[in-house]
Amino acid sequence: MSTAVWIIVAVVVVVLVVAVALVVARKGKERKRLEANDIREKAADQAAIVEERELLARESEAKARRAQAEADVKAAEADKLAQQAQSHQGVAASSRDEVDSQFERANRIDPDVKNGRNTTHDRNVRDDRNVRDDRNVADDRNAMGDHNVTDDRHVTGHRDFVGDPDVPPTAPRHEQN
Repeated sequence: MSTAVWIIVAVVVVVLVVAVALVVARKGKERKRLEANDIREKAADQAAIVEERELLARESEAKARRAQAEADVKAAEADKLAQQAQSHQGVAASSRDEVDSQFERANRIDPDVKNGRNTTHDRNVRDDRNVRDDRNVADDRNAMGDHNVTDDRHVTGHRDFVGDPDVPPTAPRHEQN
């Protein structure tokens, strides 16, 4: 064989090798394109799931902020009510002390009260708030001789009273007839 034949055979072999290399390279690129597309499709599916999760997270965060705001409002309201309660308790305590001192003063002034005993009636007058008489008990603030007006603060025994719930407990209430 001559050198020209060998040159032609070598050129054909080189062309075949180059052709095979190009075909393999194209198939490799095509395979990589398909693989990249598969990855993109999976990523797109996962992106939708991630977007749903992000939406759920934003909704949960918004609910948490609303709940926190409501809790802050309730806490502020509770603090305000607690302050009001303390104020009312202070006023009630000072009112109770004033009323107690008025009862003590009345008992000191009353000539019928001596050593904690009522000398004109057979009942104990140690403290007008703890009267045990069942019906006709009147304290110094009530109309004189009106047996329908009584002090209902700590009277023992069963009674049905009609009164205004807005009237303080130290004010006399009238019994239901």
